[in-house]
Amino acid sequence: MPATASPLLYWPALLVGAYLLGSVPFAQVAARLNGVDLRQVGTGNVGAGNLSRQVGWGWGIAAAVLDGLKGLLPVWLARRAGLGLGVAGLTGLAAVVGHNWSVLLKGRAGRGLATSVGLVLGIDPALLVWTGGWSIAGWKIGGGLAGFLGWGMLPLVAVALLRPPHVTLLLALLSLVLMGRRMQGNPEDFADTNTPPLKRVIYDEDLVPEEFPDTVEGPLVP
Repeated sequence: MPATASPLLYWPALLVGAYLLGSVPFAQVAARLNGVDLRQVGTGNVGAGNLSRQVGWGWGIAAAVLDGLKGLLPVWLARRAGLGLGVAGLTGLAAVVGHNWSVLLKGRAGRGLATSVGLVLGIDPALLVWTGGWSIAGWKIGGGLAGFLGWGMLPLVAVALLRPPHVTLLLALLSLVLMGRRMQGNPEDFADTNTPPLKRVIYDEDLVPEEFPDTVEGPLVP
C-alpha cells in the first residue's frame, strides 16, 4: 500500500471481498462431498448444525471453524490495512451478510452465528463470554431462545459494559442482520408460514417436515 494512500480507499474492495468470502457455503460444500444437499434435508438450514446432524459432528465442527474464520479474517485484514475498529468491524459484518444471503446459493443460506463469532473475536473477544454462555445454556432452554438472548441482546450488553459507541452501533447492526435472517425462517419448502415474525425472531422456530422427525433445531445453529 503506498504510504500516501488513505486506507479508506481500499475499504470498498475489502467489503466486496468480505461479502464474497462470507458467501462461500462451507457447510454445503462439505455436505455435497458426502452426497447430501442441506437445503433438502433436516431443517433445510445451510449451516454447521444441520451438517452435524446429517453428515457427522466432525464435518460440522470443521465447517463452523471455517465459517468463523470468514468473520475474523476480513476484520484482521482491515486492521492491518490501517482501518479503525468500527470500519474494520463493518468489513466483518459484510462477511456475515454474505453467509446469511449467499450469492453462490442465490438466496438465504445459514444463520450467521459462527461467522459472527469470528467478527466479535476480531473486535472485542471478551463479549464472547456472554454469547458463549448462552450457547451452553441453549442445551437446556433451547437453541433458538438462547440465540436471541445471546446475540439479540448483545448491543445492550455492550452498553452496560460501557463499550465505545462505534462498537455498540456495530453490534446493533450485527444483531439486526442476525435477527432479520431468523425472521425469514428456512427455505419455503421447510418453513412454517403460520409462525408470527416476532416468534421467529425470539425462538427461531420452523416446523420440520414429518419425513425428518428426528432433526430438531439444536443450540445456536450457524
